[in-house]
Amino acid sequence: MTEAASRMNVSIEGSSVTVDGDIDAHGCPELIAALDPLPGSGEVRVDLAGVGFMDSSGLRALIGAHQRAEATDRRLVIAQPSSAVQRLIEISGLGDHLHISDES
Repeated sequence: MTEAASRMNVSIEGSSVTVDGDIDAHGCPELIAALDPLPGSGEVRVDLAGVGFMDSSGLRALIGAHQRAEATDRRLVIAQPSSAVQRLIEISGLGDHLHISDES
């Protein structure tokens, strides 16, 4: 197992993606692969409750997935963002553009 793989875990079940660990430039390709193409059908939920750190590469991955969802009349929901994720979304000014839910 590589160091990057040990810092982040992505699991997919239907239209739900759960991420645990740190989302950074090293692990981001795994997140991008999980979200392109978007899994399942209808609303896609990305649970980020277990994310301890996320940098701009993770934010770019979520924005790209959000745009793909919107382009295909789907909806990407960021579910239960950790405080680290919530802070990055707030300081980036994207809180009003992304769909965020505190529910699992």
